[in-house]
Amino acid sequence: MISAILATLTETADQSKLRALYELHRQSMYRAAFSILREPYLAEDAVHNAFLKAAAHLQQIGEPGERRTSGYLCILARNAAIDIYNSRSRQLPTEDFDESLADLQDVELETESRAVQREIYDLICSLEPAYCDILLLKFYYDLEDEAIAETLGITLSNARVRLHRARTKLKRKIREEMYHAGS
Repeated sequence: MISAILATLTETADQSKLRALYELHRQSMYRAAFSILREPYLAEDAVHNAFLKAAAHLQQIGEPGERRTSGYLCILARNAAIDIYNSRSRQLPTEDFDESLADLQDVELETESRAVQREIYDLICSLEPAYCDILLLKFYYDLEDEAIAETLGITLSNARVRLHRARTKLKRKIREEMYHAGS
C-alpha cells in the first residue's frame, strides 16, 4: 500500500518522512478506522485514504514521533472511515444478525448498545470540528488533557475550557435529540 503512495512523491526526504509516519502510526490509525467500520478491509482502505491525504499535505504535518502528528493522523483516519461508512450506508442494506449464533436477548441488547454508541458518536461528529476533535481525543482515544493540548497545539487551560464547552454542547444536543424523539 505505502509503495504506491511513495511513488507519487518526488523528494527522497518526503518519501522517508511518509515511510516513517506509516511505520509509526499505521496501527493506531487502523484501530481508529476499525472502531468505526468494524471490517478489516474497510479499515485498511480508510488508512490508505488517510495516507493519500497526508502525502498531499506532507509539509504541514509535524515530525513522525510527535503526539500532535499522531492525533492528526488518527483524525485523518477517522474522517476517512466516516466517509466510507456513510457511503456504504447509502449503498448497502442493514446487516441481518444470525440469530442462531446468539440468544435473541443478547443480540437485542448488543444491537441497542451499539445503536446508542453510534448515535452518540454521530452527535459528537455533528459538533463544530474543534469540539468534535477534542471529544474524540478524550473519549475515543482516551488521551489525558495534557496529551490533547499537545496534540492540538493549544495550552492545557485552553484544552480544558474547550473540553468543557464541547461537553456542554454535546449535552445540549443529546437533550434536543431526546426531546425530538419523545414528541
